[in-house]
Amino acid sequence: MEQIKEQIPIAELKRCLPPFGAALALGIGLHGLFGLWPSILTEFLAPVNESIWEHVKLIFWPLLLVEFAFYSKERRARGLTAILLCCAGMLVIAWSYHVVLGGRLLAVDLALFVLSIAAYFPLRRWLPVPRSSLSLLAGLYILAIGILLAFTLTPPRGTLFNDPSLADAWVHLTC
Repeated sequence: MEQIKEQIPIAELKRCLPPFGAALALGIGLHGLFGLWPSILTEFLAPVNESIWEHVKLIFWPLLLVEFAFYSKERRARGLTAILLCCAGMLVIAWSYHVVLGGRLLAVDLALFVLSIAAYFPLRRWLPVPRSSLSLLAGLYILAIGILLAFTLTPPRGTLFNDPSLADAWVHLTC
């Protein structure tokens, strides 16, 4: 524990609190945005349904905004890479929890959201990103935004794109 205290100065933790809070607030705000203002723009930015895939938007857009609003260009490649890793990690863990384990607890989903946002900050600090990979990173972002747009407009069939709480909903119908 003492070694961790030496590696992470208290001032660094304090500097992470405003962007962490902003990312959480933005993610929470995005969750209900489409319900309040249904449009093609809000459909692209906010989850339209409770699918695992749609919840990537709650990690991607807030962290992207935080990256550009709170941080300088110095470590931008690290931050952008960290965002992609947080989104991928959230997908893998949420898929494992909901599909493989059959989990349905809202508390787990909320914890996963908070942990996905929180993971960005240490990744941004320590992730090594070589300069030679900047064009690859730009390509990955173009691909990620394209996939977000395409899967928002025409989501493929599959468990990843459906609300996992509705997977067995037909069993509960009383009619």
